Amino acid sequence: MQKCHHISNLYYIPPQGHLASWLVENSCGDKVFFCNSGAEANEAAIKCARKLGGDKGIDMGVILSAKQSFHGRTLGSLSATGQPKYHEGFTYGGSMVQGFENFEFNSEEDLERVFRKFNKTPLWDKIRGRKRRVVGIMVEALQGEGGIKPGSPNFFKKARQLCDESEAILICDEVQVGMGRSGRLWGYENLGVEPDVFTTAKALGGGCRLERW
Repeated sequence: MQKCHHISNLYYIPPQGHLASWLVENSCGDKVFFCNSGAEANEAAIKCARKLGGDKGIDMGVILSAKQSFHGRTLGSLSATGQPKYHEGFTYGGSMVQGFENFEFNSEEDLERVFRKFNKTPLWDKIRGRKRRVVGIMVEALQGEGGIKPGSPNFFKKARQLCDESEAILICDEVQVGMGRSGRLWGYENLGVEPDVFTTAKALGGGCRLERW
């Protein structure tokens, strides 16, 4: 074996730089952050949303995610996952990460209902302050574990509208559907909207552990 097949991000790897350039050229993103797993990529996206909210003076940044979603098994991504069966054994003593709320996938009405629990209107937020409000909507372009349900373009347009209204970020989880598995390179390309952040893994590495957001 003349070359290392896979190596830590501690070192600069020229092919990784080429891949980052290709990803930017072929997506809506302008930056790439490489991770070790899809769950870690989603965890980083959650931290990004919370950090941006904290920088705006929001004490508790709420992230909305869909029922029957799956975002990973690290504690943050598990807390975002909208399947109670995965939470069993982790709920005692409030060990799940707080600040996640679920909505019905593809339901514009339910998304807005849950969103308005925290973000009333821009004027209301200005009057009442920004202590606890939505900082991100995290959703799969196509639900895998939820039953192979493609996202609705109208639903994603509503999510985009709500994020734009509130300065929240739209996070598209492409871990299971990205890299061409929806018929387009990225699942969001079927939906008529561009997310602020999207995560991908699995097919990206072709067998190597390779993920990014």
